[in-house]
Amino acid sequence: MSGTSSATSQIKLTTGATIALVVINAFWGLSSASAKTALTFVGPFALTFFRFFPAGCLLLYLSRRELPQLVMKWQDTAKLLLIAGVGITLTYSIYFTGLQRTNSTDASLLFACEPILLSIAATAFLREKLSAVQWLGLLVGLYGIWVIAGRAGGNWLALLGLSCECCTAVLAKGLIVRYPPIALLGMEMVLGGLLSLPGALFQFNHHTHVVITALATVNIIYLSLICSALCYGIWYKLMQTTPLSQMSAFILVQPLLGPFYGHYLHGDVITAAVLEGAAFVCLGIVLSQIKTDMPVANPAGSTE
Repeated sequence: MSGTSSATSQIKLTTGATIALVVINAFWGLSSASAKTALTFVGPFALTFFRFFPAGCLLLYLSRRELPQLVMKWQDTAKLLLIAGVGITLTYSIYFTGLQRTNSTDASLLFACEPILLSIAATAFLREKLSAVQWLGLLVGLYGIWVIAGRAGGNWLALLGLSCECCTAVLAKGLIVRYPPIALLGMEMVLGGLLSLPGALFQFNHHTHVVITALATVNIIYLSLICSALCYGIWYKLMQTTPLSQMSAFILVQPLLGPFYGHYLHGDVITAAVLEGAAFVCLGIVLSQIKTDMPVANPAGSTE
């Protein structure tokens, strides 16, 4: 992204925004355990489609009066397709594939890595300058990520999926300041769902025996309506006015609650190595946030 604004701003979160961020991350904390259950009935691409396509259709319907404002320049259209393809289709097909090969507790703890990954993405794409202490924080956090992932291939796949999502988050920030966020999110989810459909159909025909039971339906509805339509809708609205650095800190709610969900729903066990890695990640996040200001895009879109 070119022409990054050097202006930064300290924005104090309101009580309402703080509560909203805690609540949506609490809902997201259950998503790994819920997806783990759903994946016993459908494959990764199918779950990606069922999670995002219906949610996107619902958001487009709710924001139908704003749809005329989604007439985009070709550059923004290309960015939207990239965000949908990478931030949804690629992210979640990889993440769900990894989740099939690991437990929901490890996967939820990996969400503690997202603030670190977002800082790296912001440095790479938004050209942020970090202090020596902040770089130390990133290194400490990356070490913690390595400890959590360990030798489990599923963990590394899940981490790869989260990395894809973080890379597209900075692109979404630039679009949200120019277009209605809920309509934009709905279009992103519809496109991401459609792009996952060929993979879903392939799994239906060649690999995955799909059994849609009441349990699968409940978990898919939760992932689609609550985790996608509701939580992402609130997240996108807050992104209009709030730096990602402040919002990303609340992601830590997910790994705090995720292990409890995994333990009670799937009987997962938290190992000492995973706890050690989580401690390093948290320390890295604290260090990386010292004197860190994320650029706040102005209404004219100067971050582009």
